[in-house]
Amino acid sequence: MIEDQIKILESRGMIIPDHAKCGQYLLTNNYYNIINGYSTYFQMDNSTNEDEYIEGTYFDEVCHLYAFDNEVKQTMFKAILNVEHHLKSIFAYRFAEANPDKRYSYLDINCYSDSETLNVGYIISRLSRIINQQKKYSDSSINHYVRHYNDVPIWVIIDYLDFGELSTMIKCVPESLQNKIAKDLVSFIKDNLPEFNDSFTASIMISFINNIRETRNICAHNNRLLDFKCRADSMYFPSLHEKYGISSDSFRKRTFSTFISMQCFLSHTEFAVLNNTLRKRFKHLSNQLNSIEINDVSCLLGFPDNWQKQVTIPQP
Repeated sequence: MIEDQIKILESRGMIIPDHAKCGQYLLTNNYYNIINGYSTYFQMDNSTNEDEYIEGTYFDEVCHLYAFDNEVKQTMFKAILNVEHHLKSIFAYRFAEANPDKRYSYLDINCYSDSETLNVGYIISRLSRIINQQKKYSDSSINHYVRHYNDVPIWVIIDYLDFGELSTMIKCVPESLQNKIAKDLVSFIKDNLPEFNDSFTASIMISFINNIRETRNICAHNNRLLDFKCRADSMYFPSLHEKYGISSDSFRKRTFSTFISMQCFLSHTEFAVLNNTLRKRFKHLSNQLNSIEINDVSCLLGFPDNWQKQVTIPQP
């Protein structure tokens, strides 16, 4: 059956010098994921046969593009874990500060904004389920705090939340608390954007977090990042976007927008590692493509043309 699939690809103009190697690759990586997901970027735009490949397209190019997409997802996901870590730490501190000496304060509807009733109901229910589940396990930190203190502090339970639950909690707390979190992030912004002279508002912060969360889900579930668009444009933040020539009416749903927004949540070193690793991935792919250009791929992620030629950011 795989040999039949190979013949179909060759009939459409794809060059496959080694059938055995190609067959093994398709067997172990799923024909649908590779061909339907990535070979479409090598097909001719105005061909009478919509499945015909650009002249000179090699099967290895499709494999390289597939590997590139996976590598970019892994790189982004690793950086998003750092974003999540910083946000959890800041949020736990500020939430505890705003709600001192109150047991299970995060289960109290009065600790949240009145305008987020449905989301508040969801997050309180979710937090309750986490406690009820984890207190059954003797080696759980939640079990320890329930037994010894009849309370689980926010800085303990926060580590049991995923990024979606964390972002929901941030969205649900009063604006005064959101503003404190946003203010705490300014140190990252100044570290990455020395020309910063703006106001980093809670609404901009939440907008960025929403798109980082959507991108995280793509990476975590191993869906295709190429061509991915977030549901909404990230809010315009002049100190960030003007640096990259992005105007207030520009499209800000692509991976590039999410990538640059992470400067607001990562240290200079963390962002430098992210930037430089991605640059290496782009540069490596550009040397492996024959029938399409690296800029064709960059466009699918929203990155500027020839981005791989940018200078690296110094890493201390």
